[in-house]
Amino acid sequence: MSDRFQARFGSKLARGQKLFVAYIGAGVPGLDESVEVALELARLGVDCIEFGLPFSDPYGDGSVNQAAAEAGLRNGVTVPVYFDLIRKIRAKTDIPLVAFGYSNPVWKFGVEAFALEASAAGIDAMLLVDIPVEESDELDAACAKHGLATTFLTAPTTPRKRLEAIAQRARGFVYHVSRTGVTGEQSDLSATLGEEVRLVKSIVRSPVVVGFGLSTPEQVHEVCQVADGAVVGSAIVRRTLQEKPFPEILRDVAKLVGPLVEACR
Repeated sequence: MSDRFQARFGSKLARGQKLFVAYIGAGVPGLDESVEVALELARLGVDCIEFGLPFSDPYGDGSVNQAAAEAGLRNGVTVPVYFDLIRKIRAKTDIPLVAFGYSNPVWKFGVEAFALEASAAGIDAMLLVDIPVEESDELDAACAKHGLATTFLTAPTTPRKRLEAIAQRARGFVYHVSRTGVTGEQSDLSATLGEEVRLVKSIVRSPVVVGFGLSTPEQVHEVCQVADGAVVGSAIVRRTLQEKPFPEILRDVAKLVGPLVEACR
């Protein structure tokens, strides 16, 4: 676990508190505006930000996060621009930052080169949603070399053997997907969520946070009864995609996120 993860995650969990993780897309609604959204999330008390690296074929995402990826690419987010945005965020906050996305842009840039630049820019961890732990040797080695945590997804269908492999490599946290399918807001949580999280936590040592479809304080509170924290993405991203003046977008983000953070307390 990186120093920033340890300072934030370790101290909060040691006090019996839960974690709130937010996902936003780089370059949405604009380049500098996405930096301001990240800084607003930090001011609201978010414990970690997954900063989405846009990709042209985000097949694991629903319509909202797909639209954000398209907007990020349209606004000029390349890998070098992404690192510039990270540096701007890191200059003003010590909140843990996760490079979140798909493997294609990382492999095209070069895995070790990406890990080196990510670490230098201020990234703490990497989560590539299409790299299962069985295929993560190159990624894990590059991240370990440059002081980055590797973070993996678990799901209701993840077998014990894969959970054991994830336990050997996951650093920072493990992201448990609350349901199968693509990202997007949902009205109900799975009836088996508690059982799933207890299984994951019995095997992995890293904190386990739950996401995919959460959007209300009630859902966040429910998740925090069984997990170490909650992740909200699409509900926040949807507000950054609104055709409104940017100050109004920030106010809408704060109106949503403030109660979600409180629900973790």
